Amino acid sequence: MDLSPWGIGDDDVVYAVGRENLTLARPAAYSDLSVRARQAAGLVTFRRWRASVGLTAPELDALEEHLWQYALVTPETFDEWHEADPLARLGSSEPLPVSLLRTLEASGIEPEELRSVIDSLIEITYGGLFGRLESRWSLSELATVVAFARRQGVAPAPADAFDDCLWIDDDWGRPTETIVGRWRAGE
Repeated sequence: MDLSPWGIGDDDVVYAVGRENLTLARPAAYSDLSVRARQAAGLVTFRRWRASVGLTAPELDALEEHLWQYALVTPETFDEWHEADPLARLGSSEPLPVSLLRTLEASGIEPEELRSVIDSLIEITYGGLFGRLESRWSLSELATVVAFARRQGVAPAPADAFDDCLWIDDDWGRPTETIVGRWRAGE
């Protein structure tokens, strides 16, 4: 949670604040959102961009579906989910699949720029799975997606649409199936 201006310059200070102590003032900021809500904002923004340019690619459909599923993954379903999508497992130095590259070429879309957005969407989710979760990196990755969309003339998903799942809600957030369904409907 962004507690500016109280902790500026002092990264070692931790403030324990319960949700019941918060009063939300709209509009919400992306920094207020949990990782899952930031991921949803990124996915909705990415879907808006794809719709605006008419980019149809089964690999991107599958990646988006995979990332959406994370919002509802349980400890019992994690292992199966984690290994399920080839783009999510693709290393940053590995090339995109040939079929996706052909689709991008036919659409006039620069593969390098799209790759950075794909990597950011993946990092919002995977970046903190096996290490310490930090707010800054997921915000930075979301900023990459938002900046890309804005450069393309596409309005990013507003933070307010996801403010029912905040950073204060266990960092990762705990969205219900109903909340995730509503988020996806915002596509």
